[in-house]
Amino acid sequence: MVRGIDKYILGISEIFDAPTEDKGLRISLTEHRDVRNIIKKRERDSHKGTYGRVGILSGSKGMAGAAVLNCNAALRSGSGLVKACVTEAIYCIVESMALEAITYAFDEQNIDYDELDRELIQFSDVIATGSGCANMKRYGELLRFLTENSQKPLVIDAEGINLLTPDILNNHRQIMILTPHYGEMARLINKDPDYMRENIIEKAAEFACKYNVYLVLKGARTVIACPQGNSYVNTTGNPGMATAGSGDVLTGIIASLIGQKIEIPDALRAAVYIHGLAGDIGSSCAGEYSLIAGDIIRYLPEAFKAVMGTGGCVT
Repeated sequence: MVRGIDKYILGISEIFDAPTEDKGLRISLTEHRDVRNIIKKRERDSHKGTYGRVGILSGSKGMAGAAVLNCNAALRSGSGLVKACVTEAIYCIVESMALEAITYAFDEQNIDYDELDRELIQFSDVIATGSGCANMKRYGELLRFLTENSQKPLVIDAEGINLLTPDILNNHRQIMILTPHYGEMARLINKDPDYMRENIIEKAAEFACKYNVYLVLKGARTVIACPQGNSYVNTTGNPGMATAGSGDVLTGIIASLIGQKIEIPDALRAAVYIHGLAGDIGSSCAGEYSLIAGDIIRYLPEAFKAVMGTGGCVT
């Protein structure tokens, strides 16, 4: 193990003062210069098709905001086209609050899987799912449909993580990105939540390699573990981001950057960093106590300008 790394994750910046080769861990911090090299300026002759099609299956009755946050975060992160596939119960809310997104409503009691395949899988370059799906009675069935029928990159959040089975993890064919917080991660590996308090990077890396997935383990210092063995610790963010919907925003940013054909590890590093930076900018304006998830989306433009060197509040 790397001495001091768990303290760093808790917010104490320390230099990694022990070799990592003994555990096979390759750990890097994600800082401004790293992300600046990932996010590129747009070509003059580009069009909306250049910047990816993001499909989103999320939200449920009482949690429509999750789908709205997914969509608006993806759009603010540069996606050319975003389609929200939602149940009829929340269709009007999403239609009215994510104006630039395309919307498709399906009957949760009588799902037409052929139509869903056309509207979501065939449409998308990347699919995000799980945010706010806890009240969707047949969501487990929908999740299995996606994992068995889509070969597009799949970003799985929240309820999607809670419903993952060993069968799905062992047999998935697509690139899979999981975005759990510590509690969801503990449930996923059938451990007590206290298990995630130590050796966090080592445990994340072991899981990512075992199941050939990308893991974005959300916390005070979010850890990204890649199946190739690389791990990254983020350096942005603040306690004000511990608020409902913050993770839904991150899911939208991740899907957006992957849809723009950025290499998966780079897309994850940039998404997590920019998400935290937007939260830092929002906190400087609204304060940590008053920060809400919508503020993170509101300050995404400033965060992108900052990392691209084209202006913004942070340089």
